[in-house]
Amino acid sequence: MKNETVSRGLTFLAGAAAGLALGYYLQSEKGKALRAQLGENWSDALDDLVEYGQEQIDELLKTLNRSIDNGFNFAEMIDEQFRENLGDVVEEAGDTLEEAESSFENGMGKAKDKLLKKFADAGAI
Repeated sequence: MKNETVSRGLTFLAGAAAGLALGYYLQSEKGKALRAQLGENWSDALDDLVEYGQEQIDELLKTLNRSIDNGFNFAEMIDEQFRENLGDVVEEAGDTLEEAESSFENGMGKAKDKLLKKFADAGAI
């Protein structure tokens, strides 16, 4: 799809450059003589050229819109996956914190018991 977009973009730019060059030529003396020779056919050719250019612009816009839509869909998918992963990380962090609190409380309880036993053995209690 990227190659198609680049190809259409280059086609559009080439057409625009050709149109600019043609417009410059047609403003010259030789171009004015050519326009006089072409007469009515010139108008038809210009209409066809404008129509072709409009078709190319429309196709380019469709391709760009599809690319933008695909980008938004991809971003939504990544956002959803990120939120799921973030939820897992938060849950794991909560579990780890609970385990740390429990270990700390157990350790404090054991330390308190040891101190009380030492005081009791020393006859302070």
